[in-house]
Amino acid sequence: MSISGAYTDEAKRLRAEIKKKFKTQVALCQAIGAKDASYITAYVTGKNRIGNILREKLEAVGIDVNYILYGKKGAPELPSPPPDQTLTVMLTQCTEKIQQLQNAAIDMNKQLLELNKLLDTIKKRVLTQP
Repeated sequence: MSISGAYTDEAKRLRAEIKKKFKTQVALCQAIGAKDASYITAYVTGKNRIGNILREKLEAVGIDVNYILYGKKGAPELPSPPPDQTLTVMLTQCTEKIQQLQNAAIDMNKQLLELNKLLDTIKKRVLTQP
């Protein structure tokens, strides 16, 4: 495969998206803040692959870069939740137990602070006795 045109499928999808959303490459370049249309020439001809900087600029103006790069519409799909209901119940129980332990730790911390204040008061009285 030669360097020029190595990414022809991506280039076709990019050109189609530009035409659909911006009509012209010049209009897209103005939208992403590029000086002129030559900024994207290597991408619409398939010579270069879209990198992170251009990806961010394209996504910011509503271009679906995942579609251009991989031919799939929309964001990558998340795996479906496990069908096992017992896992959900166990997760809920664990979360509740963590909350109970956190509350207990907060209560113990309050009690420790109160005890430290009491100790400070006792120390002051003992040290100030004649």
